[in-house]
Amino acid sequence: RRDRDAAHVDGLHAIGTPKRRFLKEAHAFVLGIPLNDADALASPMVIWEGSHHIMRAAFHARLSNISIKDWSTTDLTETYLAARKTVFETCERKVVHVPVGAAYAIHALMLHGVAAWQEGAQAPKAGRMIAYFRPEFENWAQWLA
Repeated sequence: RRDRDAAHVDGLHAIGTPKRRFLKEAHAFVLGIPLNDADALASPMVIWEGSHHIMRAAFHARLSNISIKDWSTTDLTETYLAARKTVFETCERKVVHVPVGAAYAIHALMLHGVAAWQEGAQAPKAGRMIAYFRPEFENWAQWLA
């Protein structure tokens, strides 16, 4: 978490030993809604700006000749790791922080994570709380659209 904020794309599950990545949930987007006031030092959401374009292109190249019914059993590990490497080399890391009463939406294929709690963070005693919603597509082809 310290170096890369536990960066990931939602819906890709790490399965087995060694861990391999498989698409198990085709999310439409990620919606974050703060439930209490906490500042931007209190483990904020982070994104890599433009990363969804890199991820989409990589997954499209890997899955374009595979039947949608087989996507959940297709190993995406190498594709995912190579795309992440490109994202870290080419995309700018941005902190996403909004106050209570606001919300943010993240593209389903955007590389994102949660930064470590930083010294001096201001938040309620219970910590920062954000509700996340990740609706899924019924038609998985929409995941790459």
